[in-house]
Amino acid sequence: MRILLIRLSSLGDVVLATAAVEALAEDRPDVEIHVLTKAAFREVFRNHPAVARCLEWEPGEGLASLADRVRRGGYDRVVDLHGNLRTRALRALTPTMRWSGYRKGSVRRRVAVWLRKPALLDRTHVVDRYVRALAPLGVRPVRRLPRVFPAEADYGRVEALLRASGWAGQPLIALAPGARWATKVWPEAHWKDLVSRIRGEGRGFPVVIGGAGDRDLAARVLAGGPGANLAGETSIPETAAVLERCEVLVTNDSAPLHLATAVGTRVVALFGPTVTGFGFYPLGPLDRVLERPEPCRPCSLHGGERCRLGTLSCLEGVSPERVCEDLALGEGAP
Repeated sequence: MRILLIRLSSLGDVVLATAAVEALAEDRPDVEIHVLTKAAFREVFRNHPAVARCLEWEPGEGLASLADRVRRGGYDRVVDLHGNLRTRALRALTPTMRWSGYRKGSVRRRVAVWLRKPALLDRTHVVDRYVRALAPLGVRPVRRLPRVFPAEADYGRVEALLRASGWAGQPLIALAPGARWATKVWPEAHWKDLVSRIRGEGRGFPVVIGGAGDRDLAARVLAGGPGANLAGETSIPETAAVLERCEVLVTNDSAPLHLATAVGTRVVALFGPTVTGFGFYPLGPLDRVLERPEPCRPCSLHGGERCRLGTLSCLEGVSPERVCEDLALGEGAP
């Protein structure tokens, strides 16, 4: 039996979709697993032992062309783990194929944002929703964690980058100060304060990760002392290799959170306009989410360009001292 799993974007969601791959491979070892994602995220599935083929949706390719490729794939079932207009159109263009999807819970999330009522949310994690979508294939509704698999070359390049940045073997602490949406970003002054505390208390060697657009922010955060600015310098598998080497990741509510989960690295996550009830919280036993119960939260499904109240108190109020306390909680843990 050949199955196609579809998750087109974005990076964090695609990483989480590997949990469905894990579940399908574990419970149905007879199945040949293919995945479809945007070309920008194909590296998430590189080296995954359970993925036989990754179909890449290239920029500029029309849905009709993509549908033709899906039809020619000979799939016994297509599982839509995205559930947006594009995947629904793709389904309409392949009417003879067997499809199934997953329950997004998007209406409940939108109502919770509109009413500012996080209590309306059931906190079902998206990986559990993905796994439940595989029930028609006989997959058990048991949580599986996402996984990515860096190659030896990824670890080698990461080692070289760290050594070139002055790392001498001390514990590594990863920091991800950027985010796609401005209201998800913990204030820059807090990041600088945190780095100063990490250095002053001898907790480890700070390593900043992120995209090319985060490089200047990373340089400012690290200014005045040792550290590695790897923002924009590493591929997705290389970033995973960095995180796997680190003791802990401090991050906004953004993709690095899920990439750290996929390599088993402890997470301290900073949540502002979004809430854990949306189902995108970290999953490790020692992971922590730091947030403030402001009456204006949640104010957005994904974040925005500016705080409607002009204060961003949800993140301003999470102090560097509190983050350092949570870093200490995991020290010495197995």
